This record gives sequence, C-alpha cells and structure tokens, in this order.
Amino acid sequence: MWKHGLVAAAVISALVLGGCATRSRVAPTNLCEDLKVSIYFDDGSARITRDARQVLAEAKEMRKSCALGVVEVLGLADAVGDPQANLILSGQRARAVTQALGGFGFGNVRIAAAGAAGAETAAGELRPLRRRADVVFKSSSQ
Repeated sequence: MWKHGLVAAAVISALVLGGCATRSRVAPTNLCEDLKVSIYFDDGSARITRDARQVLAEAKEMRKSCALGVVEVLGLADAVGDPQANLILSGQRARAVTQALGGFGFGNVRIAAAGAAGAETAAGELRPLRRRADVVFKSSSQ
C-alpha cells in the first residue's frame, strides 16, 4: 500500500516540477509600465517618514530592471489654511521627495518637482487631506 503512495508522490512531484519548468518560459506581464506612488506626510510637515522610505524602496525594487525615463514629483498640501503657506509646504514636500529619490539612486534621472496647494479640484470640491507627494516613474519608452 505504501508503494502506491510513494509512486503517487513521485508522479505528483514530476508534474509539479514539470509545471514549474513550463511556467518559466511564459513571458511575464510588462512590469515596466509607468508606476505611480503616493508619499504621505504628517500634518504641516515635509519630513519623509519611515513608511515613505519603504514605499520608495519598494518602487526602486519594482523598477530595477526597467529603463527609466523621467520621474515626476508633485507636492500637495491640504485645502485648509493659508493658500500661500500651503503652496510653500507643497513645494517643500516635492523637494523632500526629490532629495529622497536621489538617495535611492534616482539622481541620474531628470526629476520635475512642482508644488500645488490643495485648494479645490476642477469640479470645485475641497480636498482637505492632500498631505502627500505623488511620484510617477515613467518608462523611457513614453
């Protein structure tokens, strides 16, 4: 009886290993498409958090085998408070992310950083929690 179990285990192992060999020949999906990540900040801060560094490290890992073109950074601030102060804060956030990107090896890429205060959307609604910077890693084929 145990011989049948041993034979069955050998057959299953062969099928599993054979399936693995077949899967390695299948072309993977395109992982080098544009990638957008958001870096979040504490209220009134432009300091890169530990979580933000983790997001950037993961983005670097995802993009390591891709031909990278441009990295775009847009700093954002809340819709509440003084619009001029929000604009300054959003610019500080964009610069902080740009500097952090350089630390992750993205310094050889042109990084466009621009600040935007979070006053209103195009539809006229307030977006009070825009404490972030959006980062778009564009492939070189774009």
